[in-house]
Amino acid sequence: MTKAAISSSSSKSKGQVVLEYVLLALCLCVIALRAMFTEGPAARSAALPANLNDSVYSLSMSAVLFLSFVVWLIMGLYSKRFVYRFSGIEVGLCIFCIAAIAAGFAAANKRAAITNFVTLLGPILLAILLVQILDSHARIKLLMAVIAALGVVSAYQCTEQFSVSNQMMIEQYEQGRDAVLEPLGIQPGTFAQFLFEHRLYTKGVRGFFTTSNSAGSFALLASFAAVGLFIGKLKSLKNDASVSLRLVITGIGAAIVILCLVITRSRGAIAASLTAAAMFIAYLLFGNWLKKYRKIIFIICLLLFVVVGCAVVRYGIAHGRLPGGNSMLVRWQYWTGAAKMYADCPLTGVGGGNFGSFYPHYKSPSALETVADPHNFVLSILTQYGPLGLIGFLAVVLVPLWRAVSPRPVSPSAETRQHGPAFFKLAVPMVIVVSAALLFIRPILSPLPSVGSLQEKNAAIIVLYVVPMVVFIIGFLLLTAGEVSNKTGPVNIIAAGLFCACLGVLIHNLIDFAVFEPGVFTTFWAIMACLIALGFGHKSRRQFVVKPALFTRVLVTAGGLVIVWAYLNYAFVPVAKAGANIKLAIQGPGYTHELLDEAAKDDPLDPSALNLNGRLYLQDYNDTGKKQPVLLEKAAKCFLGAIERNEASFKNYDKLSTVYRLLGDTQKA
Repeated sequence: MTKAAISSSSSKSKGQVVLEYVLLALCLCVIALRAMFTEGPAARSAALPANLNDSVYSLSMSAVLFLSFVVWLIMGLYSKRFVYRFSGIEVGLCIFCIAAIAAGFAAANKRAAITNFVTLLGPILLAILLVQILDSHARIKLLMAVIAALGVVSAYQCTEQFSVSNQMMIEQYEQGRDAVLEPLGIQPGTFAQFLFEHRLYTKGVRGFFTTSNSAGSFALLASFAAVGLFIGKLKSLKNDASVSLRLVITGIGAAIVILCLVITRSRGAIAASLTAAAMFIAYLLFGNWLKKYRKIIFIICLLLFVVVGCAVVRYGIAHGRLPGGNSMLVRWQYWTGAAKMYADCPLTGVGGGNFGSFYPHYKSPSALETVADPHNFVLSILTQYGPLGLIGFLAVVLVPLWRAVSPRPVSPSAETRQHGPAFFKLAVPMVIVVSAALLFIRPILSPLPSVGSLQEKNAAIIVLYVVPMVVFIIGFLLLTAGEVSNKTGPVNIIAAGLFCACLGVLIHNLIDFAVFEPGVFTTFWAIMACLIALGFGHKSRRQFVVKPALFTRVLVTAGGLVIVWAYLNYAFVPVAKAGANIKLAIQGPGYTHELLDEAAKDDPLDPSALNLNGRLYLQDYNDTGKKQPVLLEKAAKCFLGAIERNEASFKNYDKLSTVYRLLGDTQKA
């Protein structure tokens, strides 16, 4: 049955409350680690030394989120009364999952499809879980404060790059180019080197992310979280003049986060932030009027979007580019290639994570760069998951946003009356746990190189690991500024700010791929969870309340265990085992080919080990004084195996052609 307003906290046992605190701590740690570790926006190949840990790390973070959600669900069903708060995500997520399964079967590289799907699914499950856990203002405020504090850390990292490390990197590169390029898997004299040098000498400020655009998207989200905390303090100022100093301190923290956005120099992120800020100001001035005519405004905005989209497409077809600089020229090249790709796979798309393999088949001859994403989130989902996947993804994102602007009663329900520990008592242990995770887990993810003196290593430990953790704590203290109240502040205004932040990120990613970078994607869904949870402070929000029967408990438990087993067996374990063998093969000579053969057996879906093994056989053939055809035959076998696992990648065909040419088989070359 369904009830409208209950006090979920009062119906929870002590064990449930403790479990929720543990799960909240895990969620905060995942958000913090992803915001402070450079993680690519898609599953990249493990064939390169620089990318070995990316897939395993992404899958590990997703495993934590999957397991947390399953544990919460099962434990909730075994309680006296199971309470589920509908987020508006569920229906769209089911549609997206169906589309992802269909796209996975159609994908050329099924390993990339699986990894890409679970990497997207994890943060969405995080949002659903947080909606259940964030049942008090103190918890919502804590999550916003952690995100804003991570924005302070990002601002510190961006400032350090802008003022010091970018120039040091240029000097290091000029002293020994091969030493910098080799760990990245970049061959001298290639277009990849040209792109690397372009990014290096333009001194892009990217913080902990892969690009300045991604850092800008994250800063946009963190800025509105910080502004929400500031507004909460501003509301308190009206009632208590003694908090004016704390208001100033919180304002300084918010200004630092906003400074991060400026330092990134991401024009797209800055323009989207200004658009989001304009929408927020419009709400402050005309909020009631906007809510009253929200349907008419939505229709007008939708029509405007269609008209502008048609105008952009017409301009692009007429001029072969979009208005603007070279960045808009290459985006038009990405989009035209994506359109051709979708025309060939209109039902299922090419499969998640497969865009990069197919794009060279469709890109314009004048396009120099080969990309793994079309730099438009709509086209990205459409080309990889098909129209059904796009419908599901848009429903996942837009339904909660639409619910957020729906009119609601002003009086809070019993559920949001202040309960649980005071904010200070909640925040202290959570900040300690997150700080410990940053201090002890980040060195495992980004270990120091085994060179240099003891003094240099100690200095590097302080700079790379200790200082960011200290900055996080300082940022949290600035933004909370002695906060003891459980109250979030003016809920409607804060919710409007979070709504504008989410919409701003979506607008930005109409011309970029930053939202799919796991750190940004996870933070986006954490902000979305705060927005949805704030909506449950009103009686109009519905939730499912039931006392589960034994059969239901057993069925859901079995289903949850099957999902966990499937994740470990098909998504995580093969990648981890293969990645470990590839890493050993690269680090130590002697059994390189044997280890790569073992890696190929460990993960029968991934072509990376076979591709790398074939390239090493080819290198051995060229390096040995005596030309040994047997090495070429082994290389050909590896490349043929890689083609079977990813028939769309031209790189395997290119290498195979080279092998056949060297063998003298011109008919096959």
